[in-house]
Amino acid sequence: MNKIFGIFILLFGIYTTAKSQHCGWDNCYVIILDVRDSLTEEIINDLEITLTDPMGKPYTSKWNFENRKETSIYQKTDTLKFGQNSENNIPKRQADNIPFGQNCYMLLVYRNNYPSFNESGTDKIFIKDNKGQYESSSITFDRNKITEMCTNNPIWQHKKPLKEKTIEIKLLKKK
Repeated sequence: MNKIFGIFILLFGIYTTAKSQHCGWDNCYVIILDVRDSLTEEIINDLEITLTDPMGKPYTSKWNFENRKETSIYQKTDTLKFGQNSENNIPKRQADNIPFGQNCYMLLVYRNNYPSFNESGTDKIFIKDNKGQYESSSITFDRNKITEMCTNNPIWQHKKPLKEKTIEIKLLKKK
């Protein structure tokens, strides 16, 4: 009887460990944008970038407003807006720092703030330059570009997997 109980406890322990959260980024996904000038290839800073439905209506989520406030890319809004991962936005806690994709724009998405995860492939990313130097742009994106944030994901350590998941966008200057 003790042997069976011991085996049960061992199997239960293995099961719960395998199903438990192993990092603070579990069940979190990210959309990464590298936005540059179409002629000079320079990074464009201070853009307003919003995730929208196919008709251009911004996605909103109260949950988004209330969570992940300490990350470097946090935007104080319920609208799903991308934040720029720059050295100027270093969070107070090291655990909330995103060490990859410097100067890229990023949006953290979860099943409760972006439930469709672009299943139809028709959701859009709307880009607006508040300084008025660049043309506004709206692009569709591939669902495969939404990647897990789990620290086991190779995007944390290697440039090639990060580049494969990054959406590259070139903006035209206004004439």
